[in-house]
Amino acid sequence: MKTTVPALAVSTFLLLAVPPAHADEPVMSTSADLDGDGKPEAISIQWKEGDRQFVLKVGGATLRGKAEDTEVHGVTVIDIDGGDKWKEVSVHTGLTESDASSTVYGFDGKALKELGRVRALSEVRGNGIVLSDSWMGFWNRREKYTLDRKAWKLNLVPQELYYVGAEASVKQSFPIVRSRTDSAPVANLAQGSKIQVLAAPPIGPKDKEPWYLVKSSTGLLGWARQRDLSDKTDGLPWAG
Repeated sequence: MKTTVPALAVSTFLLLAVPPAHADEPVMSTSADLDGDGKPEAISIQWKEGDRQFVLKVGGATLRGKAEDTEVHGVTVIDIDGGDKWKEVSVHTGLTESDASSTVYGFDGKALKELGRVRALSEVRGNGIVLSDSWMGFWNRREKYTLDRKAWKLNLVPQELYYVGAEASVKQSFPIVRSRTDSAPVANLAQGSKIQVLAAPPIGPKDKEPWYLVKSSTGLLGWARQRDLSDKTDGLPWAG
């Protein structure tokens, strides 16, 4: 017997399966309709190596931005919220992956407005959300920003913990402790055992180095400093 899949179910599946949109490669000039008036604006950025500023032009609007001690790679056009008439332009800067950043601007038809700065435009789906990844030595910290169109601003959504999801082997025993303010050991990790690095909190102003939430091979949870993971484990994909 032939099975018919309801059209609603098919459309729902396709909606959920829409792949994330990633920013194109930066260019020095392009064109796009940023303000939704049906007419594309000419978009360009001017910068020379060693300049401390860049000049971003959209239509008849000009904006000067800081480029101190960095490189300007160009611009990309993105659409943060496909439900409104606007599109955005991002200026990409950075000397290396560790200091790369993207500054996002909106154009209201008359002037350019800075919406915010993120480390990377990892995912832009057109749903009013930007997901941004920052390399943290052996894992990517994913942050979420939401677009406030009335305020013309990207707002960071705070997280108590960031997901890490890495596995390592213990080459030298060390303790995991009860909390970031309580150094009482929960367990001493056995040499040769496997551990999972589950999560990391935001780095506080008084933190000299990051903390990590670790799961032992026996299923116990505790906190460890980055130096213990660096010096006393193997298998984490450290990269500068």
